[in-house]
Amino acid sequence: MTDDLVVPNRTDTDPAGRGSAPKLTRDAIGEILRAGKHLLVQGAMGLHVSDGLAGKVAAAKSARFVTAGTVSGVGKTPELLRRELRRARAEAPGGYVGVNLMAAINHLDFERLARTALVEGVSFIVQGAGISREVIRWCHDAGTPFAGIVSSGRLAAMYEKWGADFLVAEGAEAGGHIGDIELPLASLVEDVRSHSSLPVVAAGGIDASDVAAYLAQGVAGVQLSTRFIACRDGDAHPAFKTMHLGKGADDVVVITSCVKGMKARAVRNAFTDALAAGDHFPPRSKAWFFGKDGYGGRTKACIECLGTGLCKCRASDFHESFCITDALLRAAILGDTVRGLFYTGQSVTRIPEGTVQELKTVQELVLELDRLLEDGSHRTHALSAASASP
Repeated sequence: MTDDLVVPNRTDTDPAGRGSAPKLTRDAIGEILRAGKHLLVQGAMGLHVSDGLAGKVAAAKSARFVTAGTVSGVGKTPELLRRELRRARAEAPGGYVGVNLMAAINHLDFERLARTALVEGVSFIVQGAGISREVIRWCHDAGTPFAGIVSSGRLAAMYEKWGADFLVAEGAEAGGHIGDIELPLASLVEDVRSHSSLPVVAAGGIDASDVAAYLAQGVAGVQLSTRFIACRDGDAHPAFKTMHLGKGADDVVVITSCVKGMKARAVRNAFTDALAAGDHFPPRSKAWFFGKDGYGGRTKACIECLGTGLCKCRASDFHESFCITDALLRAAILGDTVRGLFYTGQSVTRIPEGTVQELKTVQELVLELDRLLEDGSHRTHALSAASASP
């Protein structure tokens, strides 16, 4: 690392001066569970899709959950990440606000974004799309909790050995890049909990009606992403939200991503159909979004957003696959329903609202979840009482 990338230690983060968020440590999660509550985490999504949500989720009031918002670091400059974090903390004073990073992104960007998150005093860093032991060390040095996104019990055990505070078990029903597409979330949760004693947050295609079942498996909480896309809050383009409404099973597809050829789940549109037909989409200029100085000083059409050797499009000299940054920005920022890529979880087929005007706020969604769990508890108690009656 160069001198300007030195990760801060516990004494130079100045959390009070920066208005840092409380830390979501393993002990803090234990206290939440002992108080009879669980975690409700908003998952970070795509490029700028979840902007404007983290603070509102972290500030939401709930009878049954302690809420946590997650800001996506992917596709952001340090300045954009800093701005979004400060916005979220201002909306949720004293609330849990974390950052999601992908190990598959350009390593220099990964370091800069990790440093920014740690200096800003985030509640946690959660990392997936590859493994980086460096970020775990940086988190420890800064006194910041680390969470690993896992798709197997084996990886869960590794993260516990390396010092993670908690785990996010992300199943095959998730949106975007997914792991073992044959392993449903319920089975993954069982596998992870059998290999690790760390608190586990269940994630991937979860709808409000699923939450009680996963809590019954003994998880510390659940993570919802797709459901929070389809709410009145957040910065995602209205067309992005509309693309998540009124969908059936045939409207969801699994594509082959440019990221190492991984499988990824998205809303079906002309773009995904073209990919399935073998079309390719070389990168275009991104000056319209990042400005004339480009992304991190990189001004070419390909901004080298992924780590060395991880982009199929770049490796083929742009004759195969697609530019993921172009496709995701077109979806989230421009609302381009034809040429944009709309990553989504399988639970998109169960979103009840039909129009953007009908969408609930974050707080309304959280209260709805409280009511569902309360109704479920009442039904369970009633059934138990009936079965005990002579």
